[in-house]
Parts: sequence; structure tokens; C-alpha cells
Amino acid sequence: MTNKNAEDAVRKTYSSAQEMVGKSVKAWTELVAVSTDMAYEMVLKNWNYSRSIRSSAEQALEDALNTQARFAKEMMGVWKDYAESVSDIISKTTRKE
Repeated sequence: MTNKNAEDAVRKTYSSAQEMVGKSVKAWTELVAVSTDMAYEMVLKNWNYSRSIRSSAEQALEDALNTQARFAKEMMGVWKDYAESVSDIISKTTRKE
């Protein structure tokens, strides 16, 4: 093998190795970029899901409290009417005597 042939062989091997390293670095860079995008996307999806669940729970609690307040108000109205009826009955009973 002549000196020129040896240089060409080394140059080809080096060029081939350089190309493989370049492709490898490019593939790793793309992999890191894609996995980073996916990670942030998952974090945001989980954040939005948690916020949605929290919002739903807060709405359910607000609805329950409003229902309980309405129920208590209605029951107080019923109790007031009952107490007035009992009071009327007692006052009518005592007047007859």
C-alpha cells in the first residue's frame, strides 16, 4: 500500500467515523428535544387536570353549601309556621276557658 493509498484510507475511515458521530449527535439532540417537549406537555396536562378536578370539587362544595343553606332556610320557615300554629291553637284553647 502506498503512502497516498494509506492517506486516502485513513481519510475515508475518519470521514465515515465523523459522519456516524454527526448522525449520532443529531439523533441524541432530537431525542432530547422530543423527550423534553413530551415531559413539559405531560406536566401541563397534569396541571390542567388537577386544576379541573379542584375546580369541580370547589363547585360541588359550593353547590352543597347553597343547598344546605336553602334547606335550613326552608326548615326554619316550616318551624316558624308550626310554632305559630301551635301558638294559635294554645291561644284559642285558653280563650275558650
